[in-house]
Amino acid sequence: MKLIKKTNINFLVVILIILPISYLILFFSLNYFISDEVDEKLRVDELRITEQLDKNTAFISIAPIIEVCEINTDTTIKDEIKNVLIYDPIEKEEEPYRELISVKVINGRRYLIKVRHSIIEDKDFMLAIGLSMFTVLLLVFILLFVLNNRLSQKLWKPFYHNIDTLKSYSFKSGKELTLLDSKIDEFQDLKNSLILLADKLHNDYKILKEFTENASHEIQTPLSILSMTLDEVLQDEHSEKNYKKLYTCYQSTQRLSKLNKKLLLLAKLDNNQFSDVIEVNLDELLNDKIEELTSLIEEKELAIKVIKNGQFTIHIDSVLANTLLVNLLSNAIKHSTPKTSINIEISTNSITISNKTTIKIDNSLFFKRFQKGNNASNSSGLGLSIVKRIAEISKLDVNATLIEDVFKISIQKK
Repeated sequence: MKLIKKTNINFLVVILIILPISYLILFFSLNYFISDEVDEKLRVDELRITEQLDKNTAFISIAPIIEVCEINTDTTIKDEIKNVLIYDPIEKEEEPYRELISVKVINGRRYLIKVRHSIIEDKDFMLAIGLSMFTVLLLVFILLFVLNNRLSQKLWKPFYHNIDTLKSYSFKSGKELTLLDSKIDEFQDLKNSLILLADKLHNDYKILKEFTENASHEIQTPLSILSMTLDEVLQDEHSEKNYKKLYTCYQSTQRLSKLNKKLLLLAKLDNNQFSDVIEVNLDELLNDKIEELTSLIEEKELAIKVIKNGQFTIHIDSVLANTLLVNLLSNAIKHSTPKTSINIEISTNSITISNKTTIKIDNSLFFKRFQKGNNASNSSGLGLSIVKRIAEISKLDVNATLIEDVFKISIQKK
């Protein structure tokens, strides 16, 4: 959840809590002050009625506002102020009144005085307060929400722009990271820290890239010389014992040379140095790779069975596409049981290769580097790791399973 949205939600929650509390406080406070004011007016009216009765005993009552009647001396009535409902013949319904009841002795005669003031019904009172308060607070809330949202968007604009810039930034471009300035100190500090971090990472990336390339080149040159020298020496006559030793050295040199090349490839993959993305038809490229590996296929007397249910076309770097298929086929050929078949199934969304094998390895270790299914001297344990990394870079899914003696690996579009 974005911070702006989270802030707005918190703002809304606070308003929803404050609104009913404010409503209740306002209602009870107004109700108290209005009742106190009405009671004061009732007592003033009572005083005026008493003064009139002192002057004129024939005081006329005005129902239901004023009721005055003479009562017996033995009648006991308690003075009080209360809320009552009086039927109004004009409104034809009971109306709420605030009523003052008192007994006054004037000129030796006892009078029962009832003075009433009409008051607003509680439900009408609450409705009026609620609507007016809700309207005012709603307008205030909308105004504050809009202003807060616009202000937040303005303040956060450099932040989101910088985030988008970071997402699309690549060290391969060779360009410096350019971010927008902000008037907010924290955002400005973040921007400066990101630029410093990017510069450091770019330098580290450059140093690592140069080291990888230089190390590979420096290692590959003596390996090539050593391999050529051993090849020439093997052409001469040697004792059987010395020949075996020399041949073992030659094989180790060849294996070390292949390992160096694969490690360099993995380093380039990890540094995303392949960006020449084009549309590649893998099933057409597959036929070419099968022809290139014919000698290895025939050596183990394997049969290649291809089932096509569509064309598997993807966007991928051409070099990576070639490497992907070579590693998949090499892995299948290398670990297949002799005199069996390699089954390849192609559809519009996937390519699946399955073969019988004698290797025993846990499914979770298929794509781990330097994991071997057997101790074959020509296996580096990097083939499937390279396949996995190429699939990740090319936004493909790769899955492998080993059920009984059948190994199956599938490359699928996401």
